[in-house]
Amino acid sequence: MSKTAKGKKGASSPALARELKAFAALASAFADLANEAEADEYSVFTFGPGLGLVPAIDSHFPKTSRISKRLAEKARAGLGERLRSSSRPFRWRRGRRSGSHELCLADEADPLGHEGSGFALPLHAAGRHGLAVFFGETPGLSDDMLVEFHLHCVRLFSALIEVTNASARRMPAMSNRELDCLRLTADGKTSEEIAELLHLSAHTANQYLTAAAVKLDAVNRTHAVSKALRMGLIS
Repeated sequence: MSKTAKGKKGASSPALARELKAFAALASAFADLANEAEADEYSVFTFGPGLGLVPAIDSHFPKTSRISKRLAEKARAGLGERLRSSSRPFRWRRGRRSGSHELCLADEADPLGHEGSGFALPLHAAGRHGLAVFFGETPGLSDDMLVEFHLHCVRLFSALIEVTNASARRMPAMSNRELDCLRLTADGKTSEEIAELLHLSAHTANQYLTAAAVKLDAVNRTHAVSKALRMGLIS
């Protein structure tokens, strides 16, 4: 789609501009925390029953990083119960399993399938659950700093949920076909491939994507996918 969802070339609504500014500010604030901890990068997820971890914002904003997608796919099923019931931070370290006083995202020493290190902070705000993950050895975060660091992440997560909810309240209901097209676009499929998979014409597939972008107040299909992921509409 070369035009904006409103049909205005190169223009966006005031609401969209405010939303993008708010998300950009949150991305910058989380990036500052990652720098403080000397983390390589960060990922923040929301969690919902039946959805698992949904990437919300990360170091590659406004895009979704590969590491966020991999973690969302590989996180073990028991993680959901932990996020609903506990706020205790946990970490994993390169080359070894966590000790008895630490917990992991998975049975392996590294939940992402590559030899890495990092720590994760369960997040709870406005009745929603989430997880902030910081990747790397993180020597810049001492045990004494962890509580304040965690509280800062919770405040940012609360702001993230507020922005996401405000956007969702403005959004008309999405059809199953629109969501299917967005989900396949997130998987990297072209309009032609989406049409073939859903037994549609390419024109119809594009119409669904255009309608989805209009409802999401998105400037193009990439932005629509990003917003749908943040809202938990697709995973």
